[in-house]
Amino acid sequence: MKKGETNFKKRLNLIKFGIFVCLSIVFLKICHIQLIDHKAMDYQGYKKNPVILHGERGEIRDANGIKLAVSEMRPSIIADPKKITNKVAYAKILSEVLEIPEEEVYKKINTNKRFVYIKRLATPKQGKEVLKKNLKYIFITQEPIRIYPENTLAGQVIGHLQLYSDHGQAGLEYKYDDELRGEEKKISVYMDARNKEIKVNTEETKVRRKGNNVILTLRSNYQLILEKEIQKQVEASKAIKGFGIIMNPKTGEIYAMASYPFFDPNKFRNYSAEEKRNLPIANNFEPGSVMKSLLVAIAFNENKIKEGDVFNVEGGTRQIGGRIIRDVSPKNELDIAGILRFSSNIGASKIMERIPKSTYHKKLKDLGFGEKTQIDLPGEESGILVQPEKWSKIQRANIAFGQGISVTSIQLAQAISVIANGGELVVPYIVKSIETPDGTIKMLRQPKIIKRVLKYETAKKMRRILRRSLEESTPRALIQGINVSGKTGTAQKPTKGGYSKIESKHIVSMIGFAPSEDPMLVSVITIDEPKRQGPSLGPWGGIWAAPIFKETIEKILTNVEGVEKLAMSNEVPSFIGRGKREAIMIANNKNVKIKIYGSGFVQKQNPLPGKEYKFNEEIVLFLEPGF
Repeated sequence: MKKGETNFKKRLNLIKFGIFVCLSIVFLKICHIQLIDHKAMDYQGYKKNPVILHGERGEIRDANGIKLAVSEMRPSIIADPKKITNKVAYAKILSEVLEIPEEEVYKKINTNKRFVYIKRLATPKQGKEVLKKNLKYIFITQEPIRIYPENTLAGQVIGHLQLYSDHGQAGLEYKYDDELRGEEKKISVYMDARNKEIKVNTEETKVRRKGNNVILTLRSNYQLILEKEIQKQVEASKAIKGFGIIMNPKTGEIYAMASYPFFDPNKFRNYSAEEKRNLPIANNFEPGSVMKSLLVAIAFNENKIKEGDVFNVEGGTRQIGGRIIRDVSPKNELDIAGILRFSSNIGASKIMERIPKSTYHKKLKDLGFGEKTQIDLPGEESGILVQPEKWSKIQRANIAFGQGISVTSIQLAQAISVIANGGELVVPYIVKSIETPDGTIKMLRQPKIIKRVLKYETAKKMRRILRRSLEESTPRALIQGINVSGKTGTAQKPTKGGYSKIESKHIVSMIGFAPSEDPMLVSVITIDEPKRQGPSLGPWGGIWAAPIFKETIEKILTNVEGVEKLAMSNEVPSFIGRGKREAIMIANNKNVKIKIYGSGFVQKQNPLPGKEYKFNEEIVLFLEPGF
């Protein structure tokens, strides 16, 4: 045999041996699986898409701990249609248990898909009934559902989640989504030959961290009062909508923020995008005569007017740049308080002419107009404030009495708070704190003062003037025993090329605060398109917005905060010998109403100290210099 043939046979035998070894290994592996580890074959089915498990979403609570948004787990029914053979029978059974049409169920399972939802977020009872039926290839998974226990209360403020999601879509739910959302975990799920779920990476199925809780400055009792009063006046005036704010002028805390018609986040799919809007921050409108109060404040602050100044208001008609402006109550002469009392457009235009355009524009910017207040809510509008160099003579006059400028309610609340708190611009806010699930404070909001806008003397003077003008012009805003300050406004709604001539196309407002001496609450109320309801019930701010201001402030300062304090003592306290400021402090502390005459120290009071105090009774104090 030749040497070459011998080498070839050796290589061939080596190859044969190698093939034999490989086949032996494969054979042994098959034997091992079949005889020893045969259960592993049961698990070599298919891998489903990863399942996302959400941790429980945090709660939204009001300032007193009342829960406004909570989460709970609900069963969702899913199926593997490809494995279901008797689809007609399954459709009938599931239809009866889940209370959905049989045809709808059949349509869902009459497919070769490996995963479909039969019903998401079913009731716990329905979930238990499905389990009892023991249907193969029908599974139950738990998903979170968001519940809003107070229904429509502050609905536009709270917002809602995306459909079948743990992500916020509107309101506080959207703004604070990262804080509220619980920890997410992703697990992979395999199906064996018997379609049994097997979870892998079991360490990922441990308890997931719950989301943080968001605590608001909003007070549900205040909110309910405001909402009811707005609803009552909108319905009485047949207006299209109404909205309002109650705010602490010293800290910027929002106590109530209401929009009507209401919105129930539990049923958010039933509402349009317009109905979900948080109107006090999202609705731009021309404010009308409420701006005269800020005009006068700026003029005083810049030393352009004095209290004794008297203006010729030209019998109620004035021509400016080819246009005519008119007063509703024609007069010949008016002082500063009279211009506010009779809401004189002509008087306002003449005050405006004393202030340089650039100065007035800057002070409006300082008061917060033309830009967002930075309140911690989504959807805020910035309003419209045209640059002063573009103001014509008539535009300048219009801006003086609230036309040609667009604002939001939150801007008005921030601006009138400057007068109420002594001259400082504060940032409004509605979230007080954020807490972890174990109660640890993660964030605690502190009041923020941006800057001083008005001199303290100017603010103090304006509180007195606005009190006097309101008392002499707007009886529907007055509260017995509580001094209030404010200004009403009625504005024609702008249309293309001018302003609406239709009487019902007005937007009416009131801005104000109480008590006048040491304001605790600022209120901004707006009613959109009220209709005349009689000869003396026209579309005016003093008719429709003022009563809301009165009722909300009165109920909050007396009925809500006062009842507990009054229950502790029903005797009239002594004010004898006290100065005015100290008397006011005693009245606030004892939660009694006082009426002050004169200046200096209290010489007499009625009723006398120690007498029985009747709820809401007014104690009259007579002050004289010296003691």
